[in-house]
Amino acid sequence: MQKVKKIAFITFWLLIVSGLLISLGFVNKEQEAMLCKKLDVTVNQDNDLYFLDKIDITQILKDRGDSIVNQPKHTIDVADIERTLNSHAAIASTEVSMSIDGVVKVNVKQRNPIIRVINNDGDSYYLDDEGKLMPLSDKYTMKVLVANGNISEPYSKRYMYSAETIGNDSALAAVSKLDELFAMARFINADPFWKAQIHQIYYNQENDMEVVPMIGDQKIIFGDTTAMEEKFNKLLTFYQQGLSTTGWWYKYSTINLKFRNQIVCTKK
Repeated sequence: MQKVKKIAFITFWLLIVSGLLISLGFVNKEQEAMLCKKLDVTVNQDNDLYFLDKIDITQILKDRGDSIVNQPKHTIDVADIERTLNSHAAIASTEVSMSIDGVVKVNVKQRNPIIRVINNDGDSYYLDDEGKLMPLSDKYTMKVLVANGNISEPYSKRYMYSAETIGNDSALAAVSKLDELFAMARFINADPFWKAQIHQIYYNQENDMEVVPMIGDQKIIFGDTTAMEEKFNKLLTFYQQGLSTTGWWYKYSTINLKFRNQIVCTKK
């Protein structure tokens, strides 16, 4: 009797396990047969970023020969889609996931330029908020701070470096202005007043930066990024005094901020 019970117990569990295996087999076959029914694309457009939209992302995936929609789920390589999109010049990062019911979700974060550099040969490119070089777009031109003048660096020789890399490499920093421009752009963009007031940085023949304001016709010589916050504070003091004193604002043609603890002005 005990032996019969043991055989029955083993037989019962064998049937349970077999049923589970058969069910899993059916589930796996169903999953393999399931098609992707939808491509759900999200593109951030914070800070008025319009380099890419949903249509552009869908077209990029079509151009690589990957229709995704109506494609069997098991043939969709999520990691490869991310690599493809992340190689685009206007994309900072991409997250791709696939739901159980066959929806592929693509979340794209665009790169955010903070300054446009125009070198003395007319070559033009952006620096983004991570200090990386970014080419211009045929689709969209972003309104950002502009740097020009005595800048020689072409995109082709610097695109593989970030501003931080340049600044930390003595050989690169000695011949580059991009690390200084990135530091200036970050400071200006972080301050609502200076962001509204300054629209251009110009490198003169002495390799001094000049900041070009929206109001006033004075030449403002900034020098380099040494004591940058102090220099902007001095300029703010000059603005406050100039705006509060009748006629004082228009007396000077040059405002020099290079010297520590003082402003040197040249009268018109």
